[in-house]
Amino acid sequence: MDFILNLDKSLLYYVNSVWTTSWLDAFFPAITDLHKQFWFQIFIVVLMLGLFIWKFRKEGLFVFLTLVIAMASSDLVGNHLFKQTIARPRPAETLGQSVIVRAPYGGYSFTSNHAANMFCLAKFTAEMIPQVRIPFYVAAILVSYSRVYNGVHYPTDVLGGGILGWLIGWAFSALCMQGLKKLRKRFAS
Repeated sequence: MDFILNLDKSLLYYVNSVWTTSWLDAFFPAITDLHKQFWFQIFIVVLMLGLFIWKFRKEGLFVFLTLVIAMASSDLVGNHLFKQTIARPRPAETLGQSVIVRAPYGGYSFTSNHAANMFCLAKFTAEMIPQVRIPFYVAAILVSYSRVYNGVHYPTDVLGGGILGWLIGWAFSALCMQGLKKLRKRFAS
């Protein structure tokens, strides 16, 4: 366990303090909390709803609502099951001034809900619309990396969050596929 914790701290140090440049210092804080911008909230809802209606027509709203429930589940499980139970302090709280904090944070560190939610979104969407897999996974990776770059999460927080979100996205996409089959049978009769 000490090996993993030391590797975690070392990787955090390199991502946060060594592998940096001025344009990334502006880029990663901007994308890490993009979801808090009102214009982006509207954009992402319209984008996702549009994609699902384009792909699934009249069942698009069902797919969209399933995604909303999946992401809410990801956020709740990450926060209540992991963060509140494990109560791991943030890097700046344990490593002090050796961490450069570039974005605001609150609460505990493990798991990263940013990573969980983004990987939930990526996995669910990739299963439902495989053609958009690459941009959604790239976005999930960038946001997850931003959490370490910004000094608000350890790499294992992001890894744990990514795995959690991926699993929840997978589970809800499977449920959604089953729901679509039932809807299609109902509409066909």
